[in-house]
Amino acid sequence: MDQRRRRLVQLNIAVIVFHIVTTVLCVAMRWPAQFGGAGDPDNVASEMWVRGTAIGAPAVLTIVLALATLAVSRPGRVGGVGAVVIVLVSLLIIVGGSGEAFGAPSPDVPTAVLILSGVVNVLLSLITLYRVYQLTREFSEGQGFGSETGQGSSY
Repeated sequence: MDQRRRRLVQLNIAVIVFHIVTTVLCVAMRWPAQFGGAGDPDNVASEMWVRGTAIGAPAVLTIVLALATLAVSRPGRVGGVGAVVIVLVSLLIIVGGSGEAFGAPSPDVPTAVLILSGVVNVLLSLITLYRVYQLTREFSEGQGFGSETGQGSSY
Protein backbone atom coordinates (compact mmCIF):
# COMPACT_ATOMS: atom_id res chain seq x y z
CA MET A 1 0.00 0.00 0.00
CA ASP A 2 1.42 3.38 -0.96
CA GLN A 3 2.04 6.07 1.64
CA ARG A 4 -0.89 8.33 0.68
CA ARG A 5 -3.33 5.44 0.85
CA ARG A 6 -1.82 4.25 4.16
CA ARG A 7 -2.21 7.74 5.68
CA LEU A 8 -5.85 7.89 4.60
CA VAL A 9 -6.56 4.44 6.02
CA GLN A 10 -4.81 5.28 9.31
CA LEU A 11 -6.75 8.53 9.61
CA ASN A 12 -10.04 6.78 8.94
CA ILE A 13 -9.24 4.16 11.56
CA ALA A 14 -8.72 7.01 14.04
CA VAL A 15 -12.04 8.57 12.99
CA ILE A 16 -13.83 5.23 13.37
CA VAL A 17 -12.32 4.71 16.83
CA PHE A 18 -13.34 8.26 17.79
CA HIS A 19 -16.93 7.54 16.73
CA ILE A 20 -17.03 4.25 18.60
CA VAL A 21 -15.65 5.83 21.79
CA THR A 22 -18.04 8.80 21.62
CA THR A 23 -21.00 6.52 20.94
CA VAL A 24 -20.16 4.25 23.89
CA LEU A 25 -19.68 7.32 26.09
CA CYS A 26 -23.02 8.77 25.03
CA VAL A 27 -24.90 5.54 25.62
CA ALA A 28 -23.32 5.25 29.08
CA MET A 29 -24.07 8.91 29.92
CA ARG A 30 -27.53 8.76 28.28
CA TRP A 31 -26.72 11.68 25.96
CA PRO A 32 -29.26 11.42 23.13
CA ALA A 33 -29.00 12.57 19.54
CA GLN A 34 -29.09 16.33 19.09
CA PHE A 35 -29.17 16.63 15.31
CA GLY A 36 -32.70 17.27 14.06
CA GLY A 37 -33.98 17.84 17.58
CA ALA A 38 -33.14 16.31 20.91
CA GLY A 39 -33.59 12.57 21.18
CA ASP A 40 -34.87 10.52 24.08
CA PRO A 41 -32.29 10.02 26.88
CA ASP A 42 -34.05 6.77 27.79
CA ASN A 43 -33.67 5.41 24.26
CA VAL A 44 -30.08 6.33 23.33
CA ALA A 45 -28.99 2.73 22.67
CA SER A 46 -31.59 2.24 19.94
CA GLU A 47 -31.43 5.76 18.48
CA MET A 48 -27.64 5.46 18.05
CA TRP A 49 -28.07 3.24 15.00
CA VAL A 50 -29.71 5.79 12.72
CA ARG A 51 -29.79 9.13 14.57
CA GLY A 52 -26.49 8.83 16.34
CA THR A 53 -25.86 10.20 19.79
CA ALA A 54 -25.12 13.66 21.14
CA ILE A 55 -21.50 13.52 20.01
CA GLY A 56 -21.30 10.30 18.03
CA ALA A 57 -22.19 9.66 14.41
CA PRO A 58 -24.93 7.14 13.68
CA ALA A 59 -23.59 3.60 14.04
CA VAL A 60 -24.71 2.79 10.49
CA LEU A 61 -22.58 5.66 9.18
CA THR A 62 -19.58 4.44 11.17
CA ILE A 63 -20.02 0.95 9.70
CA VAL A 64 -20.23 2.41 6.18
CA LEU A 65 -17.04 4.40 6.86
CA ALA A 66 -15.29 1.24 8.06
CA LEU A 67 -16.31 -0.65 4.90
CA ALA A 68 -15.22 2.26 2.70
CA THR A 69 -11.88 2.33 4.52
CA LEU A 70 -11.39 -1.36 3.74
CA ALA A 71 -12.25 -0.63 0.11
CA VAL A 72 -9.93 2.35 -0.22
CA SER A 73 -7.05 0.24 1.05
CA ARG A 74 -7.18 -1.64 -2.26
CA PRO A 75 -5.89 -0.18 -5.52
CA GLY A 76 -8.04 0.21 -8.61
CA ARG A 77 -11.78 0.61 -8.92
CA VAL A 78 -12.55 -0.78 -5.49
CA GLY A 79 -10.29 1.85 -3.95
CA GLY A 80 -11.92 4.53 -6.09
CA VAL A 81 -15.40 3.58 -4.91
CA GLY A 82 -14.14 3.53 -1.33
CA ALA A 83 -12.73 7.04 -1.77
CA VAL A 84 -16.06 8.34 -3.12
CA VAL A 85 -17.95 6.83 -0.18
CA ILE A 86 -15.43 8.30 2.27
CA VAL A 87 -15.99 11.75 0.74
CA LEU A 88 -19.77 11.41 1.06
CA VAL A 89 -19.56 10.18 4.67
CA SER A 90 -17.08 12.94 5.55
CA LEU A 91 -19.46 15.56 4.16
CA LEU A 92 -22.29 14.12 6.26
CA ILE A 93 -20.07 14.19 9.34
CA ILE A 94 -19.21 17.85 8.65
CA VAL A 95 -22.92 18.68 8.57
CA GLY A 96 -23.58 16.72 11.77
CA GLY A 97 -20.51 18.09 13.54
CA SER A 98 -21.48 21.64 12.61
CA GLY A 99 -24.95 20.97 14.01
CA GLU A 100 -23.38 19.80 17.28
CA ALA A 101 -21.00 22.75 17.57
CA PHE A 102 -23.40 25.50 16.55
CA GLY A 103 -26.80 24.03 17.45
CA ALA A 104 -29.05 24.99 20.30
CA PRO A 105 -27.85 24.05 23.78
CA SER A 106 -29.19 20.81 25.19
CA PRO A 107 -30.49 20.19 28.69
CA ASP A 108 -29.06 16.65 28.50
CA VAL A 109 -25.53 17.35 27.26
CA PRO A 110 -22.96 19.93 28.43
CA THR A 111 -22.55 22.63 25.79
CA ALA A 112 -18.75 22.43 25.95
CA VAL A 113 -18.93 18.72 25.06
CA LEU A 114 -21.13 19.45 22.03
CA ILE A 115 -18.84 22.23 20.80
CA LEU A 116 -15.64 20.24 21.30
CA SER A 117 -17.02 17.15 19.61
CA GLY A 118 -18.44 19.16 16.73
CA VAL A 119 -15.13 20.91 16.14
CA VAL A 120 -13.18 17.62 16.31
CA ASN A 121 -15.60 15.94 13.89
CA VAL A 122 -15.39 18.80 11.40
CA LEU A 123 -11.59 19.00 11.59
CA LEU A 124 -11.13 15.24 11.20
CA SER A 125 -13.48 15.25 8.21
CA LEU A 126 -11.70 18.18 6.56
CA ILE A 127 -8.36 16.40 7.00
CA THR A 128 -9.94 13.25 5.55
CA LEU A 129 -11.19 15.18 2.52
CA TYR A 130 -7.69 16.56 2.00
CA ARG A 131 -6.20 13.05 2.22
CA VAL A 132 -8.69 11.79 -0.37
CA TYR A 133 -7.78 14.74 -2.57
CA GLN A 134 -4.10 13.79 -2.30
CA LEU A 135 -4.90 10.20 -3.21
CA THR A 136 -7.06 11.12 -6.17
CA ARG A 137 -4.41 13.53 -7.40
CA GLU A 138 -2.35 10.43 -8.22
CA PHE A 139 -5.16 9.32 -10.51
CA SER A 140 -5.35 12.66 -12.28
CA GLU A 141 -1.57 12.65 -12.77
CA GLY A 142 -1.89 9.43 -14.78
CA GLN A 143 -0.55 7.04 -12.18
CA GLY A 144 -3.80 5.12 -11.86
CA PHE A 145 -5.91 5.15 -8.77
CA GLY A 146 -3.27 4.07 -6.35
CA SER A 147 -1.72 1.37 -8.45
CA GLU A 148 0.92 -0.45 -6.47
CA THR A 149 3.55 -0.05 -9.17
CA GLY A 150 2.79 3.56 -9.97
CA GLN A 151 2.76 2.64 -13.67
CA GLY A 152 -0.86 3.35 -14.34
CA SER A 153 -4.10 1.53 -14.23
CA SER A 154 -5.21 -1.38 -16.36
CA TYR A 155 -8.70 -0.03 -16.99
